[in-house]
Amino acid sequence: MEDKFGYHQDLKNGDGIIRARTTGHLRSWDIPRTLHALEVLKKEWGNLEYPGIYILFDSAGKKVYIGEAKDICNRLKTHLTSPEDKIKDWNRAVIINDGRSAMQSDFNDSVIRKSLELYLISLFKANKYVVVAQGEPQKHNPHQKAMVQAFKEEFDFLLMKKNCITKLIEKSGQEEILRDDLKKILETKGCKLEEWGAYEAVINGEKVYIRPGSKKQKGWQITFRDKFKHTLQRGEGTLLVPRDGILFIPFSEIQKVITDPTKYKQNTIDIYINFKDETIELTYSTNTIDVTSFRLLK
Repeated sequence: MEDKFGYHQDLKNGDGIIRARTTGHLRSWDIPRTLHALEVLKKEWGNLEYPGIYILFDSAGKKVYIGEAKDICNRLKTHLTSPEDKIKDWNRAVIINDGRSAMQSDFNDSVIRKSLELYLISLFKANKYVVVAQGEPQKHNPHQKAMVQAFKEEFDFLLMKKNCITKLIEKSGQEEILRDDLKKILETKGCKLEEWGAYEAVINGEKVYIRPGSKKQKGWQITFRDKFKHTLQRGEGTLLVPRDGILFIPFSEIQKVITDPTKYKQNTIDIYINFKDETIELTYSTNTIDVTSFRLLK
């Protein structure tokens, strides 16, 4: 994942607490299931209400309960003294908020908290956890929608850094179109498949390189190395990205974002495909072009 944010994590202290933070808004406390740790945290927060999100992990680390609360310490005390049957054997809690009390925190908005709770439920399910929580959809005003989206990206980053997750959620429509389905779609659209392999093909007389990319913070990362990179430098061939409408981007178009020829001397060149609501962007370093017009399916 690209370091859009910075990250710092302390070592576990004598109370068994691990503090971490991003250089954005988020702060986290990883605490053991002890009343002492909870009391230490409450004292650190000045005995004030701190809203946020919490994740309870079972002893095996395979089952989680994800919740939200206006007063995190009070809610966790309930989980400690009267645990729910579905997560009664939890032994660790990860608390995440913006490090501010209820009077100032963006997490004091229950719509934001519940939206993030629902998102994390999906995120942990995608990472093969057994999630014993449901959540509920929320209606957003424009401000809430923007805040939730920004927080989602930062939660992704923080949880990856803490090794709680290893993969991110693919947005609807951006799932990889697998080889057999891709072949059928191309044939239906009248494409002539003269050669057809897992990573390379000849379509309508053109050499095509098939790369779905890997999900990163900046978008779908596609790496050019060795022969693939040299072909890009010559501007020969086309990149096929089997996601969201199927992109056919000529290498000559990709060359437009690589303005420094010396970059081809590097071992690798990484570009990023970013699917937005109405457009698709291709980025290399600080250079970006619109590649929406290269989508096969509108």
